Amino acid sequence: MKKKAIELKLRTIQILHCNDKVTIIERINSRLIKVKLKTSQLINRSKIILADQRGEGTISQAISILTAVVLGSLLLMGLYKLIGETVLPELQNRIQEMFNYQG
Repeated sequence: MKKKAIELKLRTIQILHCNDKVTIIERINSRLIKVKLKTSQLINRSKIILADQRGEGTISQAISILTAVVLGSLLLMGLYKLIGETVLPELQNRIQEMFNYQG
């Protein structure tokens, strides 16, 4: 009786062990399938992006950079003229008045 019980337990353990191996293999296979799917999606998306030759993004970026450079140079030129013709002479006059104080 004990021998049959031990054999039954061993068979049960072997079946459970076999089932564990099967579930582990199934999990690995399902993860491999997911990785393959994600990889193929990434490759397809990359191919589409690299094959796109419209260049819309590049042209709009170039125009915006050119606009920023032109506006920045105009702003700097205006500040230079303002400081050179208005602020510096006024500052110079005030400094001379301060040191020539006859009070």
